Amino acid sequence: MKALTTGKEGVDAGAVRLRREIHALPETAFEEIETAGLVAARMIARGLKVRTGVGKTGVAALFDSGRPGKTVLLRADLDALPLMERTGLPFAATNGKMHACGHDGHVAALDAAADLLLLDPPARGRVVFAFQPGEEGAGGAKAMIADGVLDDPRPDVVFGVHLWTALPLGHVGVARGAMMAAVDEFLIEVTSPGGHAASPHETRDTIVAAAHVVTALQTIVSRRLSPLLPTVVSVTSVHGGSAFNILPESVTLRGTCRSFDVEVADRLPSLVSEIAERAAQTLGCAAKMSYRRISPTVVNHPAEAERALRAAQALAPIPAPGSVTADIRTMGGEDFSEFLLRVPGAFAFVGAARSGPPRGPHHAPDFDFDERALPHAARLLAGFARDVLAD
Repeated sequence: MKALTTGKEGVDAGAVRLRREIHALPETAFEEIETAGLVAARMIARGLKVRTGVGKTGVAALFDSGRPGKTVLLRADLDALPLMERTGLPFAATNGKMHACGHDGHVAALDAAADLLLLDPPARGRVVFAFQPGEEGAGGAKAMIADGVLDDPRPDVVFGVHLWTALPLGHVGVARGAMMAAVDEFLIEVTSPGGHAASPHETRDTIVAAAHVVTALQTIVSRRLSPLLPTVVSVTSVHGGSAFNILPESVTLRGTCRSFDVEVADRLPSLVSEIAERAAQTLGCAAKMSYRRISPTVVNHPAEAERALRAAQALAPIPAPGSVTADIRTMGGEDFSEFLLRVPGAFAFVGAARSGPPRGPHHAPDFDFDERALPHAARLLAGFARDVLAD
């Protein structure tokens, strides 16, 4: 087995080149054919045992030292978002899709971590490099798990990282316990017979009713749940109507709920349904809800969180005191939680804030991160794996 590059500069420059290549040709959930093919080819060139088509478009590559020891799975996500890029970067995508959450960097960092580990191969144990499709709400982690990514060999520990522009460059965040929220999606259809806009008294107005539903849903957090339990209810899409003089028969609302507490997560579907139905009924309309659980809370296991914090502290250089923190949480979600439900492990944020003119946040069309974060992420992944295999 061999690394594709030699020396620190080679690994780091290779990560940047790979990130830009992936960024220019983004592919959305379960369509990551070219991205997966590129990753698989690089892993095969290293002499690793490679499985393709895992969870439809995922890739799993195995390093095996040939000696008994633990198995660690390192994971990155492949997919982009259906978003038109507006970064102005020379390698910007032009196909109406965009790596607007740093997944291109995650793939490049895991690829570089493979080089770092193969430059000085662990004496025992195994490493699985898992490149997951469909993280953005499409169930890619479950698909890979159903396709056996956690079998033969069964990992003892799992670990993943996320480039995070809310953290300064060089900083690392690893929560002891819950770190990222559970993610749910709801769809509410508000209906009435419809009618002429000039005669609203002859029908019921779904537009007005939908507006009341949107406002009423905000009382879930402010009045129906404990203020000590972080929760978010957001309506993110409103669709209805076809002409200026017609009151539409239906208006569709789409949105998301985010929570950390299990009991809150269990209550949210009934609360959303109850409030939507009652708000619509007040104005003579009906409301029907469908609700989908997308991913559970990301909860780091205590021992593995400490291991990740140790690996972060070992990174050099550490820019300043406090650059490694366990005090970090976000209402954002991640389906790496599916791995953590089945295998002990941890998830970490690697600071990737850019200097200079501000950029948009994650999922914005002008999102970008500082590429100098890629070596930090790669070394954190490799360092965590070495720590596991040294046990």
